[in-house]
Amino acid sequence: MKNMWKYILIGLGTVILERILLGVFPTWFNGMGELGGLIIGVGFFLAFEMVICTGAIISKIGSKDK
Repeated sequence: MKNMWKYILIGLGTVILERILLGVFPTWFNGMGELGGLIIGVGFFLAFEMVICTGAIISKIGSKDK
């Protein structure tokens, strides 16, 4: 049960971080328009999330081998 709350909090933190980044990216890429900035923001965030998740999976696999 303790691990479940940990992952729920991580998920909520991720959603909040994504919402902040999607609010900021259109202003950073203001020459593209709002839709273009949102698309780039989602792409950057998904790439960031995939790197973090891959690192977590690899670290779990590496710790079980030892």
